[in-house]
Amino acid sequence: MIPSLPGIPGTSNRTALYIVAAVCAVLFALLAGGYWGWTRGYASAENKLQAEYSANLAEATREAAIKQQAETVRANGLAAQLISTKRTIETERSSLRGRIVHVTHEVPADCGLPADAVRLWNQAWGLPAADLPQAAGPGGAAGQAAAPGRAGAGVQPVATVADALAWVIDAGAYCRQVEAQRDQLQELVKGWAQ
Repeated sequence: MIPSLPGIPGTSNRTALYIVAAVCAVLFALLAGGYWGWTRGYASAENKLQAEYSANLAEATREAAIKQQAETVRANGLAAQLISTKRTIETERSSLRGRIVHVTHEVPADCGLPADAVRLWNQAWGLPAADLPQAAGPGGAAGQAAAPGRAGAGVQPVATVADALAWVIDAGAYCRQVEAQRDQLQELVKGWAQ
């Protein structure tokens, strides 16, 4: 026989068992309900966070695509400006080179830069300045005016005033083109930094 519950006068063993079973059932129900509520709440919160993450990701992707499109349009505009600037510089260079004969027609054919001056010129511009052979006379072979050279070739061993002018015109056009490229590149990078 099971003794009666202490502290509860007049209770029988059977009643005590019912009370203990009821308390256990209530505790089990509370635990089961708490677990069910926790899992449902966790799942709901996880779904909410996943939906929020998906929405934020979609918005960020949309904004990145818009920014990429805008930067592409801007970069294409900068490239078009650079092409236009280079064409303008090339047109001016051609015009200036065409005027060389006109501005040097009064310069005597034997007036030119000596070989040492040409070496110094080439060294100053970082061009090869090896020992240059002596020409037959100033102005090229047999005193004839030499054809103007191109910028990368430097001034010829015994250069005429026309050679020097042609080189300066080409070098100036090259420097202006590099400057235009630098300016457009800086504009492009400024846009990326924003």
